Amino acid sequence: MDTEDGDWSLVSHKRGRGCGQAQSQGRAKQVDGRLVGIQPNPNPEFTVSDMQKYHDAVRQDWHASECWQILREILVAASSAPNRPIIKRAICLGPGSFDPANGSFSMRRTAHMQTEAFCSIVDTLESNADQKIIRVVQEPGFTQADKDFCSHIRLEAVETPCAFSLVDESTMVFGIHMELGTYHRALLAPPGIFIGADLSEWENLLAFNPALEELMAPLREIDATYDKHAFPDLNYMFSGTAIYFRGSQQATERPPTQADGALI
Repeated sequence: MDTEDGDWSLVSHKRGRGCGQAQSQGRAKQVDGRLVGIQPNPNPEFTVSDMQKYHDAVRQDWHASECWQILREILVAASSAPNRPIIKRAICLGPGSFDPANGSFSMRRTAHMQTEAFCSIVDTLESNADQKIIRVVQEPGFTQADKDFCSHIRLEAVETPCAFSLVDESTMVFGIHMELGTYHRALLAPPGIFIGADLSEWENLLAFNPALEELMAPLREIDATYDKHAFPDLNYMFSGTAIYFRGSQQATERPPTQADGALI
């Protein structure tokens, strides 16, 4: 996952721990315009066909899960509220490689499950709006087979940091267990829907790292002005995640700030 200055790191979301738990391995820097650190698996094992077969099994598990049943009800109810923006583009940030370099079964399953969750959410939004939604995914660890598989399931893989510039009020941003720098960059332009770490997850970490505060402004604005729902969890894959829906009031109203010269 990336940070504001172009760093990327893998994030481990452990049971009972806050978000943004960066591992010591997998960090990356931009050098001469190139991302180094998180690299695609140099010895990929799976073909696109292998990925598709595995994904088909994961899709069945996802759609049979209580998590999806609850989530679908939330989406239908929240999307039908008046004055919701029409979503025309959906962006999935950092799902992970479907063929991870360390061969982790857990990381592979999580990448497939979170990607299928993203696709199912977009399918539901499409059916409610009766129009197609452009689907974009950004993951620096993708192999060519990963990218080809994404194309196979209607996802357009873009290079980092291209996805950040695509966000506007008609966009859904989906990023599970990202670092705060990634959320900061993705939310500079307020999206129509944001699915990611609840603000409270980061506030729990401020006592340990006060420097996080400077990156929290976009998320604080969203938490204060959007409609929020808890994202149901599934074996800790979505722990601490919230769904934020923008409404019409965000176009004309927001809490007063010192920058406005108002009393707060």
